[in-house]
Amino acid sequence: MNMIELVLDTMLPGDAALGMPRASTLDFEGYQLRHRVTDQVDAFLKMLANVAHEKFGQPFDALDAGQRLAAINGCKLVDVRLFSAFVTHVMRAYYTERRVLAQLSVGAVPPFPAGNEIAADDWTILESVYLRGQIWRNAE
Repeated sequence: MNMIELVLDTMLPGDAALGMPRASTLDFEGYQLRHRVTDQVDAFLKMLANVAHEKFGQPFDALDAGQRLAAINGCKLVDVRLFSAFVTHVMRAYYTERRVLAQLSVGAVPPFPAGNEIAADDWTILESVYLRGQIWRNAE
């Protein structure tokens, strides 16, 4: 298993009981190419390798699961922007995958405005505020 697969599975290990796939089984490389983030992902992996060596004195792939997660989280202290961008890409890639969406029983539509319906608000609860009238003084 290569480093990116270890990182993805550490972040999103999947759940066999729920039928959720491990992140490494998805086409993250295709996602990187489509969204042109390969350089960003490579920079994160390089930073992660350095953090693993500094924090644990071992390469990332030699760490146990807890240490791998600690190394990934340690990247926040080195470069929070790169860390946040990488996590965002991983989550987008995972939660836009058809297999994941099928297990979650949700469609690929955005929640609003054309996606999921929400109940109408009851605006009558503001009627007493409206009837109270003006509660401020006009500036002169």
